[in-house]
Amino acid sequence: MAGRTRSWRVGGRAVAPVVGPVRGGALPGVPAVLALGVLVLGACVGGEPTAVTSASSPGPLPTAVTFDVEVAQARSDRVARVVELQVRNTGPVDVRITRARLTSVSLTAESEVDREIRVGSMRRLRVPLDAAVCAAAGEDPAPRVALGVSTADGRTGTVVVTPTDETDDLRRIEGEDCAAEAVAAGLRVTLSDDLAVRDVGGTSVADVTLLVEPVPGGPHVRIVSVHATTLLRPLGTTGRWDLVVDSAAPPADGRVVLATVPARCDLHAIAEDKRGTVLGVQAVVDGVEQPVFHVAASDALRGALYDYVVTTCGPPSDERTG
Repeated sequence: MAGRTRSWRVGGRAVAPVVGPVRGGALPGVPAVLALGVLVLGACVGGEPTAVTSASSPGPLPTAVTFDVEVAQARSDRVARVVELQVRNTGPVDVRITRARLTSVSLTAESEVDREIRVGSMRRLRVPLDAAVCAAAGEDPAPRVALGVSTADGRTGTVVVTPTDETDDLRRIEGEDCAAEAVAAGLRVTLSDDLAVRDVGGTSVADVTLLVEPVPGGPHVRIVSVHATTLLRPLGTTGRWDLVVDSAAPPADGRVVLATVPARCDLHAIAEDKRGTVLGVQAVVDGVEQPVFHVAASDALRGALYDYVVTTCGPPSDERTG
């Protein structure tokens, strides 16, 4: 055997024998290619596999990703219980918002979104409100907005912002919701779908009916007034219907009639109406005056009220009623 050389075949190709030492600790008499194969095989068995990539994995969001957030609620969104988050990208990179969550003492609103916000730009995100939780009423709302954020290079994270609320919408919503909850514990208040129209001294008057029903074992509730709207007002006055409705001595038939006339007859009275058929109710619960809460007309009543205003006002003008 000493005078013979022997070739090895690797992958169908003849490989010359190794002469002299092999760097890296190859076995004597074993071709370097095979030695490398043994080493590679040895690296693949035993122990945990190690991922090798050509680029590092995306990391967390850079701290420079920042936002200014303003909370607002349009009049047209009040019945739908939707708030708007006006989010401005004040950081150095374009981002994508994937989730928005608003929390305060009594309110929570959350929505999945998919909105790109470029540097310096502002986007409006609409988020629906959950039912208010009023156990902590009276505390500072201290709202927070948590935004799910991703960047073009794959980094993701959550940015928490203390929003501004220039028109104090959150506090108003919390007050309305908690007042409605407090009243409902002692007195159910709704609007009848029926609308009766009658003539009073030559004036067409619509009788809007408030339905009230005491709740056994509930708190003592008094309704003291119902506010006029942009579309409707009390007969003979402009501001409100003054009432004396007591859960301890309710009307025998559970009906409170509001004699109503149009508050406006101008061109935009109905065409641009948003809250004209939503009545604000002022109440006192166990001696504590509550914020105004609202009772909305059903679709049937709203349509009947619109028909009444159009019929009563006659041809549209640009004049408000006196």
